[in-house]
Amino acid sequence: MNANIKIEPDGTIIGKASRLDALFSTLFCRFIFALIWIFGLLSIAVLIAHFTFVPFVSPVVGFAFIFTCIFLDYQALRLYFIDKVKYPKLITLAAEKEKMAQGAEVNLFAIFSFDLAKAVLLLLNKGNLSQLTTKDLTLALLTSRDMTFILTRLGVGPESLSQALSNYQGQPDITGFFIRAVDVAAAETHHQIEIGDVFAALCEKDKFLQSFIMNLKIDIKDISNLVYWRTNIVREQIKRKKLFDPEKFRFNGGVGKDWAFGYTPFLKQYSRDITDSIRTYGINLAVFGKQKTVKEIEEAMLHKSAANVVVVGEPGIGKKTAVMAFAQNVYEGKTNQALAFFHIVKIDMDTLLAGQDSGGGITERLTKLFNEIVVAGNIIVFIDNIQNLFSGGGAGKVNATEVLLPYLDASNIKVIGTCDIASYEQYFMPNPALTQRFTRVTIEEPVIDDMVRILEDTAPTIESNTGCLISYTAIKTAISAADRYIMNQPNPQKTISLIDGAAAKASSERGHTIILPKDILDYVTEKYNVPSGEVGDEEKSKLLNLATEMHKYVIGQSQAIDAIANALRRTRAGVTDTKKPIGTFLFLGPTGVGKTETAKSLARAYFGSEDRMIRFDMSEYQNKEDIYRFIGSNLHGEMVQGTLTTAVREHPFSLLLFDEIEKANRDILDLFLQILDEGHLTDGSGRKVSFTNTIIICTSNAGANLIRESIRDGGAYEKTKQALLDYLQTNNIYRPEFLNRFTSVVAFSPISPDESHQIALLMIEKLKKTILQNRQVNVSVTDDAVALLARLGYDPQMGARPMARIIQDKLENFLAQKILTGELQQGSTITVAAKDLDDGTVNSVISPQPPAA
Repeated sequence: MNANIKIEPDGTIIGKASRLDALFSTLFCRFIFALIWIFGLLSIAVLIAHFTFVPFVSPVVGFAFIFTCIFLDYQALRLYFIDKVKYPKLITLAAEKEKMAQGAEVNLFAIFSFDLAKAVLLLLNKGNLSQLTTKDLTLALLTSRDMTFILTRLGVGPESLSQALSNYQGQPDITGFFIRAVDVAAAETHHQIEIGDVFAALCEKDKFLQSFIMNLKIDIKDISNLVYWRTNIVREQIKRKKLFDPEKFRFNGGVGKDWAFGYTPFLKQYSRDITDSIRTYGINLAVFGKQKTVKEIEEAMLHKSAANVVVVGEPGIGKKTAVMAFAQNVYEGKTNQALAFFHIVKIDMDTLLAGQDSGGGITERLTKLFNEIVVAGNIIVFIDNIQNLFSGGGAGKVNATEVLLPYLDASNIKVIGTCDIASYEQYFMPNPALTQRFTRVTIEEPVIDDMVRILEDTAPTIESNTGCLISYTAIKTAISAADRYIMNQPNPQKTISLIDGAAAKASSERGHTIILPKDILDYVTEKYNVPSGEVGDEEKSKLLNLATEMHKYVIGQSQAIDAIANALRRTRAGVTDTKKPIGTFLFLGPTGVGKTETAKSLARAYFGSEDRMIRFDMSEYQNKEDIYRFIGSNLHGEMVQGTLTTAVREHPFSLLLFDEIEKANRDILDLFLQILDEGHLTDGSGRKVSFTNTIIICTSNAGANLIRESIRDGGAYEKTKQALLDYLQTNNIYRPEFLNRFTSVVAFSPISPDESHQIALLMIEKLKKTILQNRQVNVSVTDDAVALLARLGYDPQMGARPMARIIQDKLENFLAQKILTGELQQGSTITVAAKDLDDGTVNSVISPQPPAA
């Protein structure tokens, strides 16, 4: 097939155009064109003045006519060159591919874009294509604006790639790369082969360029997205330059089409005609991932009766965008002809309800409004947040359900409403009259490929506002970061907000700059107070020494702490499923052995504060009905927020501690199967709640006696743990599928006498810090006093809890008495010995209060 492929400029229109452009780009031609512009505009000004204000002598007018004609001819030739030669639209790559498949002779130069043709002409000046390499081809492409755009959006510049190519010889036989570029261009629905298509083909097959792209941490397929981005920008630039574009004309409707709209003064007072806005101001919505939604809206509008739609989705997911896209299709005649003459009118509910304190006044307005809509007969009503009309008081004043039901059945009225998922569950679902009259159209979040295209379309607006250039790698990073760290908003809103915030921050700090992945991740870390991006030196040190840090607060239990530290290291190193929680642990063991304290120390070490731990006492969720308190409900039209789902939505970066999990109802335990396995849960209002950024710890006293007996008999840790798991399953305390979903099941050992002494030291140190902070009194406790407290507080059955009571009864009471009697004042120091705590006599050594300054 290659033998029938030619790449020759001779005999092709684009070849002639590129050579003409090379000629016109010379300094002499540019000088001539400048003179034509100057004399042409002056001649037009002379003619206007001659026929309007001051008559000129005949020779001047004659020269003005001549130069005006030359100028107009120049403009006509220039427009023809741009529209028909430089950017032709009728080239079909499918036909050329079919010729190639049949083995017919094809000159690929004929389907080159103008910029590609110029680059290849420069390349051909160096020699025959068979003698050139991929290095020569890449360097030729680097002279184009397309390549500057692509590489700049990758966070590098043409000079970076040029320098990288300096020590590379390149691969021969570059004709094959042009053949592959045909497939790339066809896949992107290009009319011609663009420079980006050739570069994408090079990146696919040339090992050096593959390595260069992969080092930028993007996929080869991302080059095609960049090509699409660049092509869209060029197309928009071309459209703006064209004075007349047939695509901008509307072919449905005719003269006087607006007369069919009827006389609707009341409606116009409280609404805005979206169709009229599209005609007057123009709109160019790039709708990605919502084509299905727009189609479903159209189909519902064609119903004979009850042609009403409610578009359901979370705020920021693009409900209004979908409605606007439908309105644009109606205006441009791209829908069924039955909708050709309809106007989409948005009701301004705030204005409609303003100044009306009684339900009767609002009912009267609604009735009058919809009567006019029915009479007009060609109106599609759009009501944003339509739930406000059915919420038992339409903005707190009236329930409009009964008022609107007769109109919703009419064949000559169509309504499009939008509402969020929770509102639909609360106001629509319990009311069959509404669900029967409205077709539900649910908008899902865009997939990643659609998100890339949406952000490419949005980026110019953000760049215009901030003065920053947004790189493609920043877009990819923002998508993944928003998906992982922003849980209370849907896409595309959360990703757009993330890029906008990062660009604004970078602009305020560094001025006009390029937004790179680091800018996105730094913004996430600052705004949400979570570690993101590559693990820094400080965080590496924290993760590597996490066990040591936790042992500052937890005595013993090395197996539990090591299991937690290992799980967190795996997560931050990126070797685990990021959709699941950071780590999930089941702590088993007797009371008072440090299960809860281990959870607190983890929250302190990983999230930076003990306050980042959210505790749930599962003894409060013993009944089946308690599941609704846990995840929320929508019973009898009343929305109740769930304790768990609300906490995670408000604090997505937290440690969740579920104490005494064995006391929870079995149905509630079943919820954990989804949380632990999939990392999300659907709450009572139908919203998805993500647990991706949480650490989940469940504690249980089940099997505590078995642990005590095994440790007492000298059983090894792993043997004890396995015996405990067998006991829990055999006695149907926990099912195997529940236990298997945890990152680690950890058995806590009873406290030994040595560990009891260390626990006493920890508690005493904490008490000393509290007294110093609150009373400015320095407390010192002798070794024999510590030993006494440790001995009195040691209880192998109850763990460390008796220790806290002993320190409270002996040491805290002793110090409180000294403070209240005035023996200990601000600035004093006290040393407490065992005899002070044993018999209650005051033989401690108290240093006097220092003299006043």
